[in-house]
Amino acid sequence: MRDAKLLDLSLVQVGSFCELTKSAVEELQRRRGLLVSGVCDKATWLTLIESSFQLGDRLNYFSSPLQRGDDVAELQELLARTGFDIGRVDGYLGVKTAASLKDFQSNYGLVIDGICGPVTLQALRRASRHSGNGPGVGVVRERHTAPRYNDDLAAFRVVIGQFGALDNLTHELCDRLRAQRTNVAVIHDDDPHRHAQLANDFAANLYIGVETRETSSFEIAYYHTKGFHSVTGHIFATLAAEAIERSAPWFSPTVAGMRLQVLRETTMPAVLCGLGPFRVIYPHCTVIADNLAKSMAIWVKTTSS
Repeated sequence: MRDAKLLDLSLVQVGSFCELTKSAVEELQRRRGLLVSGVCDKATWLTLIESSFQLGDRLNYFSSPLQRGDDVAELQELLARTGFDIGRVDGYLGVKTAASLKDFQSNYGLVIDGICGPVTLQALRRASRHSGNGPGVGVVRERHTAPRYNDDLAAFRVVIGQFGALDNLTHELCDRLRAQRTNVAVIHDDDPHRHAQLANDFAANLYIGVETRETSSFEIAYYHTKGFHSVTGHIFATLAAEAIERSAPWFSPTVAGMRLQVLRETTMPAVLCGLGPFRVIYPHCTVIADNLAKSMAIWVKTTSS
């Protein structure tokens, strides 16, 4: 927290989790698009570690496990702005980022070793100065290369991911999507990585997550981070929020761009519906499922046009 300039150690007792420390954690979560809880959970801790890496501090290259960090995200931003398709900016140095890095080295007459060291970084920074400050090729690709689907949605693939106890909502939504002849896979697991892995392996066109919250909440989140904005995810989240606002205005649904793990690791448009508390949401599962299913049908036509 000190290194992130969020906490002055002279004001706290080191080793004690005080209110100032909690406020610093909340601010970090807010800045990084995480669920603001004031608790240093696994996602927050990993974010703190990733934020310690600055581009140029270490050599960046494809490895197992994958390199992850703010340096990788900045590398992806530079490559995307220079016209190389790394997919989405997610801070993971995966196959697409490694291939784009080699393409850049090839185009600029550098040694093609897939390693971002001082020479490659200097060339990349120089090239990016002439490319403007646009969103990068990944954002454009996601918005303008959406597949075309028939009205019966027989070729459309959706993964519904459940975190928590809203089984009824998951079942209702699954039934409605399958009634539209949509291919649906369902996962009920507390690990967001497993959700993303299933969605990616299933080659899903859309991921819809449902998470039970303890506090009063009706938030539909899509993936957004510095350097990448999921336009199609944002469109679905907005359509769903508007539909629910019309039929159940007491929920006052909100839409937010966030950097939650499941949104970050899925390779397709994805949303996570954070709903709570359970006793308030449960009686309205049918209405919520209806609106999510109808919004998906509209979304497919909107993004395919």
